[in-house]
Amino acid sequence: MIGIRLSVGDTWLIGSERYVLDQVMGSDLLHLRSERTGSPLQVPDTSGNLLSPSREWLTEQFGLGLVHKVETVSVNSRTAYRNSAGFGDYEMTASKDPKAVFRQTVLKALDRLGSYSRSNEGIKLALASISRSKPETFSKYAPPSPSTVRRWLKARGQTGERTLKAMVSYSGRTSRKKRLPASVRKRLHRHALSFWSNLRQSIGDAYDDLRFALSRLNAWITNRSSYWRTVPIPSKETFRKQIRALECYETVAERYGKKAADQRFKATGQGLRARRPLLLGAMDHTQVDYHVAVNFKGWRLLGRPWLTSLIDVHSRCIVGWVLSFEPPSLYSVTECIKRANRPKLRMADRFPDCPELVEIHGKFDEIIVDNGWEYTGTSFESAMVDMGVSVRWAPVRSPTYKAVIERYFGTLNTKLHRKLPGGTFPIEQLRAWDLDPRIDAVLTLEQAEDLLISAIGTYHQELHSTLMEAPVTVWSRETFKQGGIQVIGDDRQLDKMLGARTDATLTRSGITLFNLQFHDPEITGPMLEDLARTEPIRGRRKGSATARVEVKYNPADLDHINVWHPRLGQFIELPCTDPEYASGLCKWRHDLLQTWVREEQHEDADERCRRRVELRKEIEAITPDRILTRSKRAQARLLSSPKIEAMSSNAIRVEYAPARHDGMAPIIQTKPMASERTDNHEKPVRPPRGKPKTQKRPTKTRPQAQVPETAWVDAVQNAQKWEDFQ
Repeated sequence: MIGIRLSVGDTWLIGSERYVLDQVMGSDLLHLRSERTGSPLQVPDTSGNLLSPSREWLTEQFGLGLVHKVETVSVNSRTAYRNSAGFGDYEMTASKDPKAVFRQTVLKALDRLGSYSRSNEGIKLALASISRSKPETFSKYAPPSPSTVRRWLKARGQTGERTLKAMVSYSGRTSRKKRLPASVRKRLHRHALSFWSNLRQSIGDAYDDLRFALSRLNAWITNRSSYWRTVPIPSKETFRKQIRALECYETVAERYGKKAADQRFKATGQGLRARRPLLLGAMDHTQVDYHVAVNFKGWRLLGRPWLTSLIDVHSRCIVGWVLSFEPPSLYSVTECIKRANRPKLRMADRFPDCPELVEIHGKFDEIIVDNGWEYTGTSFESAMVDMGVSVRWAPVRSPTYKAVIERYFGTLNTKLHRKLPGGTFPIEQLRAWDLDPRIDAVLTLEQAEDLLISAIGTYHQELHSTLMEAPVTVWSRETFKQGGIQVIGDDRQLDKMLGARTDATLTRSGITLFNLQFHDPEITGPMLEDLARTEPIRGRRKGSATARVEVKYNPADLDHINVWHPRLGQFIELPCTDPEYASGLCKWRHDLLQTWVREEQHEDADERCRRRVELRKEIEAITPDRILTRSKRAQARLLSSPKIEAMSSNAIRVEYAPARHDGMAPIIQTKPMASERTDNHEKPVRPPRGKPKTQKRPTKTRPQAQVPETAWVDAVQNAQKWEDFQ
């Protein structure tokens, strides 16, 4: 009778009990032993008698689904089958261990060969035959050694049962037997936790403590008895792996703080989202990773500029940006908002095949900023209210809240900043600037601005990983749906609301500020005429009219200033008389240029002092002698005054000894006589000298003559001239 294939040692699950097949007896009767009790299995026959089960009964129960065969693990293949349930279909198994398919192919081919020698030469010949018939399989992996093939044949299933899960290598995927004793593992764990609990302790320090403790333990064991075994000392790499195995939220929070643990393990939210363009924007600053130099009578290094950017959350388009040497401030923020409101005309020259880049501009409904002082001031908030823009401040010390713009800065570093070549200037010049040409890139300001525009335009046209399309495509489609782009009609008011305030003097030639002249005859004349008559009389300048005015300027652009006109109640814009120099010039760069101009004059302080002394001597040469003599006498009196000497910081008084034939009188030390007296310091008994004091009679005062009040009036009337009266 043919039934299911049986093997001694197979385990069967019958009901809730596990039975092991110990023997196949005559008449195909089976001896199934219970693993729990050890008693044999007995089943009733048709007449109700208990008999040993037969192969036919087992096959029938197996077909009904009442009996199940339990996968058994042989001694040699225990590791291979231990975790085989963790692998499912072919694709999952192949992805876990790609070489499993190669092992299965080799073993199945060897099973089909049938008769071949298991010696080294026989296995090599068999593998050579298989490699000729399956060249694609052996092109990926080298042929295994004969000993490896023999191990595969023994441990990875039997002939006809070469399943793919049996071919998976579990090296490094299963828990191995612990090589270190429990006491050492306990100390290893404790010292690893000491590393996570102490921020000042390094891995090397914690390992030194562990090694020292185990060394002392071994020394104590050796001194006690030579028969006792010393404990092994784990390597530093084993200790490092133990430390990394304990890395979790609690250990990181204990060592580095809760914020670091949240940033490392805490799940992030959905992030910033917006339903349409210009609904929500994010603004931030970063310092670029290259240096900028200008050619001003020789190359001058300006340093690393700052980049302020404003990004649209919905389309991921960069709506505004400012590259300047002005540190993060209120004025760089204002300039960025102004540029975001204007079309990007330079994009048309750089990318003529994509005119949609010009239209990336507009006014946001809400802007997310961090807690920098340039954002938290009342001036910024008031200006945003005037513009109709809401301000949302991100949580303190939470850069992930504005992950949209932080990720953009990372993309810009990858696409542009880290690819810029270094050493574009002479080596001698770079050494003078203390820059490494292999690391630090040095560009001119014009090159930096052109490369930034090219990088932003390229970023807008590339596929975005989150949007799954180009940002400029999303911007064009969504702005078309909403019927247009909202903008600020007159963005010049931003300068007037957020400019830096200072006082200045308005003259007929305009206003001089920072060594720059701001003047327009058609504006200066009428404004001076209106303001000059309101100036106080006492402080007026003789000759031409002047007026003290309040001025606001944008330090990021000195092209013009705004003068407050109190009678009109508004700011009047006054342009610079040198627009080619001041256009787009920030105050920081202007001050730096002024410093360089002073350095180029080649006139030191000693030279200027010498010329002033020569001028004063020329004035003294034509001054009358009586005036000079009077001045010298006054100086001599002040030099000899005791009060002046006491007020001096030196406080030294000069005494002069009487003259002698040898030039100076000698100094003779004298001793007081108080210690030599023999009368015990008694009071003298002689009468005092002089007559007794008498009281003085009070002196009589004569009444003053009464002068008529009109005497001075008559004198004035009788005087012919004012000089006579005086």
